[in-house]
Amino acid sequence: MSRIIQNIKKVHYAWAVLVSCCALMLGAGLTFNAIGQYFVPVTRELGLGMGQFTFYYTLRGAFLILSTTLMNKWLEKFDIRVLLFSCFSIQLICIALMGTFTVFWQWYIAGAVMGFFLAPIYYILPPIVLSNWFKKKRGLVIGISISFTGIGGMIMNPILASIIHNFGWRTAYLLNAIIAGVVVLPLILLMRKKPADKGLEPYGAEEQKPQAGQGSEDAAIVDSDQQKGVSRDVAVRSFSFILLTVLFISFGFFAGYPQHLTAYGISIGYSATFASYFLSINMLGNVLTKLALGFISDRFGGKVMIYTALCITMASFLLLLRGSSFLPALLTGSFLAGCFFSISSVGMPLMLQTVYGARDYARIFLLLSLGQNFFVSFGPSLVGFMYDHSGVYTFPLTVGAIVTAAAFILVFSSFISSKKLPWS
Repeated sequence: MSRIIQNIKKVHYAWAVLVSCCALMLGAGLTFNAIGQYFVPVTRELGLGMGQFTFYYTLRGAFLILSTTLMNKWLEKFDIRVLLFSCFSIQLICIALMGTFTVFWQWYIAGAVMGFFLAPIYYILPPIVLSNWFKKKRGLVIGISISFTGIGGMIMNPILASIIHNFGWRTAYLLNAIIAGVVVLPLILLMRKKPADKGLEPYGAEEQKPQAGQGSEDAAIVDSDQQKGVSRDVAVRSFSFILLTVLFISFGFFAGYPQHLTAYGISIGYSATFASYFLSINMLGNVLTKLALGFISDRFGGKVMIYTALCITMASFLLLLRGSSFLPALLTGSFLAGCFFSISSVGMPLMLQTVYGARDYARIFLLLSLGQNFFVSFGPSLVGFMYDHSGVYTFPLTVGAIVTAAAFILVFSSFISSKKLPWS
């Protein structure tokens, strides 16, 4: 027993922080990546339009932007464990209350409250905190952490479909909140913002220390190389920043599609129970593409990673368009559409490090994530309104393919224009 305890003590605390981040992302998947199961039963029972109902997701995004601007103050003022425990508890309370709602504006109020307290949990925490804790395998651990949103969705989608079928959507909201709370809240207590909070250095830092015979000047050079990059002031005035802003917004828009996979399946004739598996398959693709993008970034660099992600995204849209009359294409397209989440949550943060370096990464990322966060939340309602307008999902899927084609040009232009920026 004492040997086991000693071995546990030898494990770097960065891995405990990773476990806590994974738990939070799992909770996000259990709650947010399964909302598509509610679209059809709620709108049918209450007589709402798809766009009208999903607009609460957009309001969540608007208030998410507001809270993102306060992130730095919150992280400085509050213990990160208290902040995360409180914010996630508020999400759970709102989800449970949705089971009692009877009119659309109640979802709008809940969406605003959820959005205001969402930023620390979902969009900001893993890239920033894990970048603090890991100097080695950074891309992989960020990919692992955020992949748990897909695992949560993969688990919860068939469960919610079954609960809704047998007990109704009101009971499903309550059980959804309870399950997520039991899984996530205890593990939040493991979280720490940075290694200094535990008197440690980041994982992998010891491998960058100078060997015997190296002087302090060599050590300073090694450490300096790890922190080089473009300053925030230079970055925000550059043309590449404008391109990346548009790109972040585009990738945020992609995240709106997967939640409609169940409704898409129902619209082309499949049963609600069978159609729910399209979203579960999507969540499996979500998990694997996040891991793959993290690995590719570490192994081959940010450029190869982001172009690979765009190729997967384009293939998915084309297969989903074909899938209206060919089930294998629909299943494959649903799987590859897991990259829609991955490209915004893993691909862009890692690409940003390639473009601007590590110097002011967190500050630049927070700025660029403002627009992305809004469109991540606006995506489902925008896709819903396009469906309401056309009566079929062919129109929004075609728009998605066009946006992907434009994203290739934006990525290429971003890398070219950023080459001229000074690193220091």
